[in-house]
Amino acid sequence: MKKAKILGVDYLGLQHEIEYCREKSMKIVMCSGTFDLFHIGHMKFLEDAKSRGDILIVAVKSDKAAALKKDDPPVLEQEIRMETVAYNSLVDYVAMVDFEPKRGIPFEFENVASYQWLNMFNPLLELIRPDIFVHEDSNTLANARKQMFSKYNIEGVIHQRMEGISTTKIIEKIEKRLLLKLQ
Repeated sequence: MKKAKILGVDYLGLQHEIEYCREKSMKIVMCSGTFDLFHIGHMKFLEDAKSRGDILIVAVKSDKAAALKKDDPPVLEQEIRMETVAYNSLVDYVAMVDFEPKRGIPFEFENVASYQWLNMFNPLLELIRPDIFVHEDSNTLANARKQMFSKYNIEGVIHQRMEGISTTKIIEKIEKRLLLKLQ
């Protein structure tokens, strides 16, 4: 079984790997997520992303970055989530994105979520500049993504989430079952 290369925050190492792929005229696709409690929705997301090019880079959010969105850290630690993604045969490289509050960004932002997204992804996208970035629909981040994709000449593609399944819903279902057992 093929295992993707996990490069974490070694963006220069990833840039070197991608330069080789570009020399071979390969199309580079990137997507991102937390990938906590990996499920079929994650698989379909990766399948959609991989279908758009030759090389798939998955940017996994660090524990700190993932906690910004939900006010709680993920169930599984970042190293485990990166390795889980790396074992997916569709994935070629796994990077990690992190939020650094003191890091400046060369973009305008409308809200806290936009600032956080730009802060996390700018260092990686500035070096890698994939041909395509597959992302989930988010009105909150629409202008932030548009700015970044325009600056780095990246095609943004929206992936529609799979209805009825998410890590949040899985956790809620487990919590409900535990509460019912306690009654």
